[in-house]
Amino acid sequence: MVPILSGCESAPRQLVLLLPQLGDFDSLEYAWWLQREAEQLQAQGVVVRAIGIGDRASGQQFCAYTGFPSDWLFVDPTAELHPTLNLYPGLSLKVPWLSSAQNAWLNLLLMCAGIGSPGTLAEVFRGYRGDRHAPQLIADDEVVQAAPLPALKGAVFQWAGGKGFQRPFELA
Repeated sequence: MVPILSGCESAPRQLVLLLPQLGDFDSLEYAWWLQREAEQLQAQGVVVRAIGIGDRASGQQFCAYTGFPSDWLFVDPTAELHPTLNLYPGLSLKVPWLSSAQNAWLNLLLMCAGIGSPGTLAEVFRGYRGDRHAPQLIADDEVVQAAPLPALKGAVFQWAGGKGFQRPFELA
């Protein structure tokens, strides 16, 4: 086993992320933002490491899908770290006739609906409305690649309510 901070000893700054399941929206969003800012982070001497719940195969698929550097990602196939740190475990209903993977997906979908996940619905509605108190995330001249959709210029998001703040779909 490779220690998570191996190779980071001389780095002036270390950013360690504890991600939920690797297919979770939060994991995908964090990976996208960090991958997008990778050059700036490296220029400032920040070494990034992330630990996500999943196995080696899901970690490889996660990195291939998001562009997140595989040498930054460590996986926790048994999800032991999160409860050890007393992090919120999320919803953990167990329907007897479902497999553990099916139960995990059911719990994730229920949490997306706000069940057992405080604050989720407020964030979902913020995603639909936008947030006029938060800065715009995607520049007008930036090109957004979101396969299988065609590439979009950031200016397209003006049609979703304006510019100069986080618009709907920028938050989604």
